[in-house]
Amino acid sequence: MVPLYAVALFIGFLLLLVWIVGVAVGTWVEGWEFADPERRFGVVGRSVVAGTVGFGMAGMSASFGGWPPVLAFVGAVAGAGAMAVVARFFGPESD
Repeated sequence: MVPLYAVALFIGFLLLLVWIVGVAVGTWVEGWEFADPERRFGVVGRSVVAGTVGFGMAGMSASFGGWPPVLAFVGAVAGAGAMAVVARFFGPESD
């Protein structure tokens, strides 16, 4: 299961990097507002990115913490849900 969590964490960090660059380009470059993922995907996209990172981080932590595989997966899903909720309610305000 560790490779699954590692892939999820890697993909989540890549998505997070693309999100940050997209916001920067969409905000600072004139005429490139379409590149802003916050405008295109909004709260749902932000929650998916945060959930992917949360799943990978919680799963890796639980696996290396010695949890049984089933409990580690439950912990990873709980981590994904927690990160998605945090991204939903504590993220920037929607326009």
